Amino acid sequence: MKVNEFAGLRDQWYALARAEDVHAGAPLRARLFGEEYTLWAPSSGSPVLTEAFCPHRGARLAAGTIQGDRLVCCYHGWEYAPSGLCTRVPQLEAGLPVPPKARTKTWPVVERYGLCWACVGEPSTDGPPPWYEADELGWRVQVDFLEPWAASALRIIDNNLDISHPAFVHKGTFGDPSRPLVAPYELERTATGFRANVPQDVGGVGPQLGDSNEGRRYERSQETELLGPVHTRIRLSYGGSAADYCFYGSATPLDDEHSLYVRVSALAGTEEDQPYSMFWDFSRRVTLEDKFVLEETNPDFPLDITKEVHLRSDKVTLEYRRQLARLAASREGVPNLSVSVSPSASAKSSASASPSAAASPSASAKSPAGTPADLGHPEGGRSEPAA
Repeated sequence: MKVNEFAGLRDQWYALARAEDVHAGAPLRARLFGEEYTLWAPSSGSPVLTEAFCPHRGARLAAGTIQGDRLVCCYHGWEYAPSGLCTRVPQLEAGLPVPPKARTKTWPVVERYGLCWACVGEPSTDGPPPWYEADELGWRVQVDFLEPWAASALRIIDNNLDISHPAFVHKGTFGDPSRPLVAPYELERTATGFRANVPQDVGGVGPQLGDSNEGRRYERSQETELLGPVHTRIRLSYGGSAADYCFYGSATPLDDEHSLYVRVSALAGTEEDQPYSMFWDFSRRVTLEDKFVLEETNPDFPLDITKEVHLRSDKVTLEYRRQLARLAASREGVPNLSVSVSPSASAKSSASASPSAAASPSASAKSPAGTPADLGHPEGGRSEPAA
């Protein structure tokens, strides 16, 4: 299925731009599901997403200017309020009302994690999924990138969740083709998705920990979580031997074949112990390895699981397809698959005592009784890390 055929995806929240760019004083062009929009921020109040063109003579509103709390069209100077209502038409004679059809449609925008997120469907939440490491633990948050890739949004999220590709895709950074097996793990369903915790023995990741020695190996745990159809969370925990970190990933569908890949990082260590520049330099090399492969994938993402070949090591991405199929069938949002799992009291206590070694939301939480949390036995052996 291609993203434009997937009605339920329109009800999700998508990152369109960095918040600092939206507040820079000029309207921006935005694109979502093959359609163009205008993103702008009034001098007071929240940013606004509105139609791309002025209803008067079709001028692109992003080519206009912002004057106070008004978006001004570059063609005839018509002024629009954040509500979309035209409040001033310079060509009107005194005493005449603004034509009632002189207005543009608008959509909600929220600011989270340094980005502006919008929904052009019927949102069931007030913004993108919450992020435990940023919201509760207060880790250092940094927008890594928001950039266009020639890949389907669903393929990008699928790759974020995929646990078995790094041995080959990332052999230039931390992957090792001689260690392709994925360690045993369980799949735990949540209210909006699922999570899996995979033990790993990994080398090459030192720069992400403030260690320039890329030859050193680390024992760690990778928690991969689907927060929503187009939102992922990947937590890397080192058990106190190094500073933990977490990736918040998303993909904004520009059209069927192009997306804005969005990633924000949260680092538990201080800037002195875990310098972001070193972290990002290495992360960028890893990301470009993903980009090369993803831009060669088919934009038609199959929801029928019989259309592909699956292994036990594909348990996470197989469940992703099942969840997308349920969403496509319901067209009413993400099905509530289980009772929401919250961090335990002991986890919260540990988090407040030591941010770097803080327990993640699922550290001590188990699947509710009766929840089909495990979909089968994965391949045995240690794994190289997921994306």
